Amino acid sequence: METDLNKLNRFTFVIVAIAGIIMSISLLQVYYNTNFNPAAGPSFCAINEYLDCDAVAQSEYSRFLGVPFALWGLGFYILVLIISIFPFNKFELFKKFKHPKSYIFTLATFSMILSFILLYISMFIIEKACILCQNLYLTNATFFILAKLGGSFKELYVNTFVDLKNILSDKRWQAITGISVLIGVIFLVLINIYTPFTPKKSVNQITSENYYKLGEIGNVLGAENAKLVIQEYTDYECPFCAISNQMMLRLSKEVPEIRIEHHDYPLDTKCNPYIKVAPHQNSCLAIYYAKAAKKQGKFWDMGTLMFENKENLSEENLLKLAEKIGLDVEQLKEDVKNTEIYNEEIKQDLLKAESLNINGTPTYVIGIKKIEGILPYEELKQKVVDSL
Repeated sequence: METDLNKLNRFTFVIVAIAGIIMSISLLQVYYNTNFNPAAGPSFCAINEYLDCDAVAQSEYSRFLGVPFALWGLGFYILVLIISIFPFNKFELFKKFKHPKSYIFTLATFSMILSFILLYISMFIIEKACILCQNLYLTNATFFILAKLGGSFKELYVNTFVDLKNILSDKRWQAITGISVLIGVIFLVLINIYTPFTPKKSVNQITSENYYKLGEIGNVLGAENAKLVIQEYTDYECPFCAISNQMMLRLSKEVPEIRIEHHDYPLDTKCNPYIKVAPHQNSCLAIYYAKAAKKQGKFWDMGTLMFENKENLSEENLLKLAEKIGLDVEQLKEDVKNTEIYNEEIKQDLLKAESLNINGTPTYVIGIKKIEGILPYEELKQKVVDSL
């Protein structure tokens, strides 16, 4: 049976490998922006609470040996591309590589096993889906199916094993293999020493306790006699609002002439009658806790921690967050019961939002200019400075 690559095989593998390389680079960019670039907005594949590449990229499962899986994948697709196009039979040193199609099949087998493991983690542990990741899993399956055509499982695996045995019997390849392994080990050691790919402190890991001095003036942050007022409308379970909150905190430090006024726009029908569908289930509860924390002078501290823990805003977890920032928990429990007062305050925010035709989060009103959705930090800052 045919196991070597013909022209059609080569062309097909090259196209699929290039597609894999492009998607891996895109995923690597998502990983970098999510973990290291506080000014970056949500990626194009952070679509909703479940379809969220950013959340997957932030998880501990996005790396292996300190290196993001996106980079491992990039190396895999580049290797397949090289195997697909390299003329092994034209060079004496490479003539023992007789079955390139078998190598691709064997590599694709390992990639398929890893794909199933990562898919399981995504679905049942992280409970988030990464569209780019899933497209790469399909790419791996495509390699597996294409390489299987024209050969049996046993034949393809045996060809790979026999070729590798013959290759490693050559002293030249023993030396090359040894040097390659040494370079790989040094590379991994350096990565884990200098951690350029492992986030030391991502956007969502910056806490109000150790990064900002908050709790300044109720729900207002910045100068009391400001030249410019920025009104923000957010929801504590909104992933884009979490990024917006970090940018507002940073902005208040870097542009001292402004004042930021927080307003609530919960995407929760329990306290927002202007929406028909409730994508968030704990937004109203989170607002009650933020308002109760305001009575103890820690509105922004509590709000920031809730944004950082937006995936779990159950009452039990909210109390843990309150304890973390030194709130009087018993007093907080009492103050949270004032739901009628809080609902009236939320109603006033919603009426104001309605008058400004605001129906989503995050939304900013910078002076008289309304901006819907999130912007890259530098662009947002420039708009603020221009308005000044």
